[in-house]
Amino acid sequence: MINLFKRQKYSDLAPGERIEKLVREYLQPDLVKLDFKPLKSELTFKRTKNDFIQEIHVTKSRTNYGKVNVNFWLIFSVRSNKYTKWHKKQYGYDPMNDFVISNYDSHFKSWKSKYRSTQYDLAKFDNIHLMKDIRSKMLSIGIPILDEVSDWERAADYMVAREQFGYISKIFDFYVIADKIKKAKNSLTLAETCFSEIENVPEERFEEIKIRKNIF
Repeated sequence: MINLFKRQKYSDLAPGERIEKLVREYLQPDLVKLDFKPLKSELTFKRTKNDFIQEIHVTKSRTNYGKVNVNFWLIFSVRSNKYTKWHKKQYGYDPMNDFVISNYDSHFKSWKSKYRSTQYDLAKFDNIHLMKDIRSKMLSIGIPILDEVSDWERAADYMVAREQFGYISKIFDFYVIADKIKKAKNSLTLAETCFSEIENVPEERFEEIKIRKNIF
Protein backbone atom coordinates (compact mmCIF):
# COMPACT_ATOMS: atom_id res chain seq x y z
CA MET A 1 0.00 0.00 0.00
CA ILE A 2 1.29 3.43 -0.89
CA ASN A 3 1.97 5.68 2.07
CA LEU A 4 0.74 9.11 1.03
CA PHE A 5 2.67 10.80 3.82
CA LYS A 6 6.00 9.77 2.27
CA ARG A 7 7.51 11.88 -0.48
CA GLN A 8 6.95 10.24 -3.86
CA LYS A 9 9.08 11.68 -6.66
CA TYR A 10 8.19 11.38 -10.35
CA SER A 11 5.17 9.22 -9.49
CA ASP A 12 3.57 10.21 -12.79
CA LEU A 13 6.21 8.16 -14.64
CA ALA A 14 6.11 4.43 -15.37
CA PRO A 15 8.11 2.40 -12.78
CA GLY A 16 11.12 1.81 -15.01
CA GLU A 17 11.37 5.45 -16.07
CA ARG A 18 10.88 6.58 -12.49
CA ILE A 19 13.67 4.36 -11.18
CA GLU A 20 16.04 5.52 -13.90
CA LYS A 21 15.18 9.18 -13.26
CA LEU A 22 16.05 8.86 -9.55
CA VAL A 23 19.20 6.83 -10.17
CA ARG A 24 20.44 9.44 -12.65
CA GLU A 25 19.64 12.20 -10.18
CA TYR A 26 20.92 10.73 -6.90
CA LEU A 27 23.58 8.15 -7.79
CA GLN A 28 25.07 9.07 -11.14
CA PRO A 29 26.78 12.35 -10.10
CA ASP A 30 28.87 10.64 -7.42
CA LEU A 31 29.66 7.70 -9.68
CA VAL A 32 30.82 9.98 -12.50
CA LYS A 33 33.12 11.80 -10.05
CA LEU A 34 34.66 8.40 -9.28
CA ASP A 35 35.25 7.74 -13.00
CA PHE A 36 32.34 5.34 -13.49
CA LYS A 37 30.89 5.77 -16.96
CA PRO A 38 27.09 5.50 -17.36
CA LEU A 39 25.88 3.30 -20.19
CA LYS A 40 23.12 4.63 -22.41
CA SER A 41 21.74 1.20 -23.29
CA GLU A 42 21.09 0.07 -19.69
CA LEU A 43 21.19 1.36 -16.13
CA THR A 44 24.79 0.30 -15.58
CA PHE A 45 27.94 2.18 -14.54
CA LYS A 46 31.46 0.92 -15.34
CA ARG A 47 35.06 1.81 -14.62
CA THR A 48 38.37 0.07 -15.28
CA LYS A 49 41.03 -0.59 -12.64
CA ASN A 50 44.13 -2.38 -13.89
CA ASP A 51 43.06 -5.89 -14.98
CA PHE A 52 39.49 -5.41 -13.77
CA ILE A 53 36.21 -3.87 -14.88
CA GLN A 54 33.99 -2.74 -12.02
CA GLU A 55 30.24 -2.57 -12.63
CA ILE A 56 27.23 -1.30 -10.72
CA HIS A 57 23.97 -2.36 -12.33
CA VAL A 58 20.48 -1.33 -11.29
CA THR A 59 17.96 -4.10 -11.88
CA LYS A 60 14.24 -3.37 -12.06
CA SER A 61 11.71 -5.96 -10.91
CA ARG A 62 9.55 -7.58 -13.57
CA THR A 63 6.56 -7.32 -11.22
CA ASN A 64 6.62 -3.52 -11.14
CA TYR A 65 3.23 -1.99 -11.74
CA GLY A 66 2.08 1.61 -11.78
CA LYS A 67 2.41 3.26 -8.38
CA VAL A 68 1.89 -0.01 -6.51
CA ASN A 69 5.21 -1.82 -7.07
CA VAL A 70 8.33 0.14 -7.95
CA ASN A 71 11.03 -2.33 -6.94
CA PHE A 72 14.71 -2.42 -7.84
CA TRP A 73 18.07 -3.48 -6.46
CA LEU A 74 21.77 -3.01 -7.19
CA ILE A 75 24.26 -5.59 -8.42
CA PHE A 76 27.96 -5.01 -7.78
CA SER A 77 30.30 -6.92 -10.08
CA VAL A 78 33.96 -7.19 -11.03
CA ARG A 79 34.96 -8.80 -14.33
CA SER A 80 38.27 -9.48 -16.01
CA ASN A 81 39.16 -10.31 -19.59
CA LYS A 82 42.60 -11.29 -18.31
CA TYR A 83 41.04 -14.21 -16.44
CA THR A 84 39.34 -15.47 -19.60
CA LYS A 85 42.63 -15.39 -21.53
CA TRP A 86 44.59 -16.94 -18.66
CA HIS A 87 42.03 -19.76 -18.24
CA LYS A 88 42.05 -20.55 -21.96
CA LYS A 89 45.85 -20.77 -21.96
CA GLN A 90 45.99 -22.81 -18.72
CA TYR A 91 43.18 -25.29 -19.35
CA GLY A 92 42.53 -25.11 -23.08
CA TYR A 93 38.97 -23.80 -22.84
CA ASP A 94 37.11 -20.68 -21.73
CA PRO A 95 35.84 -20.32 -18.14
CA MET A 96 32.10 -20.31 -17.52
CA ASN A 97 32.23 -16.50 -17.35
CA ASP A 98 34.63 -13.62 -16.74
CA PHE A 99 33.22 -12.60 -13.34
CA VAL A 100 35.54 -12.21 -10.37
CA ILE A 101 32.54 -11.58 -8.12
CA SER A 102 28.93 -10.49 -8.58
CA ASN A 103 26.66 -9.73 -5.63
CA TYR A 104 23.28 -8.16 -4.96
CA ASP A 105 23.35 -5.33 -2.44
CA SER A 106 21.35 -7.58 -0.09
CA HIS A 107 24.22 -10.11 -0.11
CA PHE A 108 26.51 -7.68 1.72
CA LYS A 109 26.02 -8.39 5.44
CA SER A 110 26.88 -4.84 6.43
CA TRP A 111 24.34 -3.39 3.97
CA LYS A 112 21.33 -3.09 6.28
CA SER A 113 18.51 -0.71 5.47
CA LYS A 114 15.07 0.11 6.82
CA TYR A 115 14.13 1.13 3.28
CA ARG A 116 14.53 -2.36 1.83
CA SER A 117 13.37 -5.91 2.47
CA THR A 118 14.88 -7.98 -0.33
CA GLN A 119 14.44 -5.05 -2.74
CA TYR A 120 14.06 -1.31 -2.60
CA ASP A 121 10.50 -0.11 -3.28
CA LEU A 122 9.84 3.52 -4.14
CA ALA A 123 6.11 3.03 -3.58
CA LYS A 124 6.52 2.17 0.10
CA PHE A 125 9.07 4.65 1.37
CA ASP A 126 10.05 8.29 1.22
CA ASN A 127 11.88 8.42 -2.09
CA ILE A 128 14.43 11.03 -1.06
CA HIS A 129 15.41 9.18 2.12
CA LEU A 130 15.53 5.90 0.22
CA MET A 131 17.81 7.22 -2.53
CA LYS A 132 20.12 8.94 -0.04
CA ASP A 133 20.35 5.67 1.88
CA ILE A 134 21.39 3.83 -1.27
CA ARG A 135 23.93 6.50 -2.17
CA SER A 136 25.48 6.40 1.30
CA LYS A 137 25.80 2.60 1.34
CA MET A 138 26.97 2.43 -2.26
CA LEU A 139 29.84 4.79 -1.44
CA SER A 140 30.73 3.36 1.99
CA ILE A 141 30.14 -0.38 1.38
CA GLY A 142 29.58 -1.35 -2.25
CA ILE A 143 32.40 0.50 -3.99
CA PRO A 144 35.03 -0.31 -1.31
CA ILE A 145 34.21 -4.00 -1.80
CA LEU A 146 34.65 -3.60 -5.56
CA ASP A 147 38.06 -2.08 -4.88
CA GLU A 148 38.95 -4.84 -2.42
CA VAL A 149 38.30 -7.64 -4.89
CA SER A 150 39.95 -5.84 -7.82
CA ASP A 151 43.08 -7.73 -6.85
CA TRP A 152 43.61 -11.43 -7.52
CA GLU A 153 44.78 -12.49 -4.05
CA ARG A 154 42.32 -10.32 -2.19
CA ALA A 155 39.45 -11.54 -4.37
CA ALA A 156 40.29 -15.15 -3.48
CA ASP A 157 40.73 -14.21 0.19
CA TYR A 158 37.30 -12.56 0.10
CA MET A 159 35.62 -15.74 -1.13
CA VAL A 160 37.53 -18.03 1.25
CA ALA A 161 36.60 -15.86 4.23
CA ARG A 162 32.94 -16.29 3.26
CA GLU A 163 33.38 -20.01 2.50
CA GLN A 164 32.17 -19.55 -1.06
CA PHE A 165 33.65 -22.85 -2.14
CA GLY A 166 31.07 -23.30 -4.85
CA TYR A 167 33.56 -21.07 -6.69
CA ILE A 168 36.59 -23.16 -5.76
CA SER A 169 37.87 -23.20 -9.33
CA LYS A 170 38.04 -19.40 -9.37
CA ILE A 171 39.47 -19.18 -5.86
CA PHE A 172 42.31 -21.52 -6.84
CA ASP A 173 42.89 -19.81 -10.17
CA PHE A 174 42.99 -16.33 -8.66
CA TYR A 175 45.62 -17.42 -6.14
CA VAL A 176 47.69 -18.95 -8.95
CA ILE A 177 47.47 -15.76 -11.02
CA ALA A 178 48.65 -13.87 -7.91
CA ASP A 179 51.50 -16.39 -7.57
CA LYS A 180 50.22 -17.51 -4.16
CA ILE A 181 50.70 -21.22 -4.76
CA LYS A 182 50.56 -22.27 -1.11
CA LYS A 183 47.22 -20.49 -0.68
CA ALA A 184 45.99 -22.05 -3.92
CA LYS A 185 46.74 -25.59 -2.70
CA ASN A 186 45.30 -24.87 0.72
CA SER A 187 42.07 -23.61 -0.83
CA LEU A 188 41.50 -27.04 -2.41
CA THR A 189 41.86 -28.69 1.01
CA LEU A 190 39.46 -26.20 2.56
CA ALA A 191 36.93 -26.83 -0.20
CA GLU A 192 37.15 -30.60 0.21
CA THR A 193 36.62 -30.27 3.96
CA CYS A 194 33.61 -28.04 3.36
CA PHE A 195 32.13 -30.40 0.76
CA SER A 196 32.54 -33.38 3.11
CA GLU A 197 29.99 -31.74 5.41
CA ILE A 198 27.46 -30.94 2.69
CA GLU A 199 25.06 -33.26 0.89
CA ASN A 200 24.51 -33.29 -2.86
CA VAL A 201 27.60 -31.34 -3.88
CA PRO A 202 27.65 -31.23 -7.70
CA GLU A 203 30.15 -33.66 -9.18
CA GLU A 204 31.61 -30.79 -11.21
CA ARG A 205 33.09 -29.27 -8.04
CA PHE A 206 35.10 -32.44 -7.34
CA GLU A 207 36.21 -32.59 -10.97
CA GLU A 208 37.41 -28.98 -10.75
CA ILE A 209 39.45 -29.83 -7.68
CA LYS A 210 40.92 -32.92 -9.34
CA ILE A 211 42.00 -30.95 -12.40
CA ARG A 212 43.68 -28.31 -10.27
CA LYS A 213 45.47 -30.82 -8.05
CA ASN A 214 47.18 -32.14 -11.14
CA ILE A 215 48.64 -28.74 -12.04
CA PHE A 216 51.44 -28.91 -9.47
